[in-house]
Amino acid sequence: MRFKRINVDTVRCIVSETELIENGLQMDDFLQNDGKTEEFLRKIVSMAEEEVGFKVQGGPLSVQVAVLPEHLLALTFSERPDSNILNLLQNLKSAVDSLSVMGNKISEDEKEQDTQDSDTLVEGCDKRLYILEFPNMDQIITYAKSIVLEEPVVSSVFRMQERGASSYYLLIERNGLGDKEICRVISASVEFMKDASADMHKAAYLAEHGTCVLRKDALEVLQKL
Repeated sequence: MRFKRINVDTVRCIVSETELIENGLQMDDFLQNDGKTEEFLRKIVSMAEEEVGFKVQGGPLSVQVAVLPEHLLALTFSERPDSNILNLLQNLKSAVDSLSVMGNKISEDEKEQDTQDSDTLVEGCDKRLYILEFPNMDQIITYAKSIVLEEPVVSSVFRMQERGASSYYLLIERNGLGDKEICRVISASVEFMKDASADMHKAAYLAEHGTCVLRKDALEVLQKL
């Protein structure tokens, strides 16, 4: 494990897949909020104090997870007043907790329909639609450029203006993507996003009241900027 002190309140740990296995974990375990995962995260915090002097002062602790190339995992810990440990992981889990079940149920006919239907995104509130909220457009662009898309991803960006402030939402449709691929794409966003969900009502609200910034191939377009 490699530790790097980002600032006085933040530290990052790079963990290899081998090190995860040695601790009885898999990459996908970070999409689940269970005791095993939380125990490992607390172990990392304790090691960070020994390695780089990162000492928790008693405030709420947040953790951000990003999947890196070469089967590496980046865990970024911050002591911030607006979050608590595993908060983002809990929200992320709500967006992907049914991936395995849904993957087994998708028939070949459904996959073909997803490929042919050019209006599945948002309209009709497809049950395999995931919503990632970002604080600004720059963060979405940074995230898009950080991932490698192994196959096309149906995605769009909406802007929502509320109380004088703007929030940006990246909508990703599962379509024919496999469990591992969609999990990889979504989990890589944790370092940049504010929240994640699979709330179909929220998707419909964004479609009706938000402003569509990019439609259909948003991730591919952003990667080229």
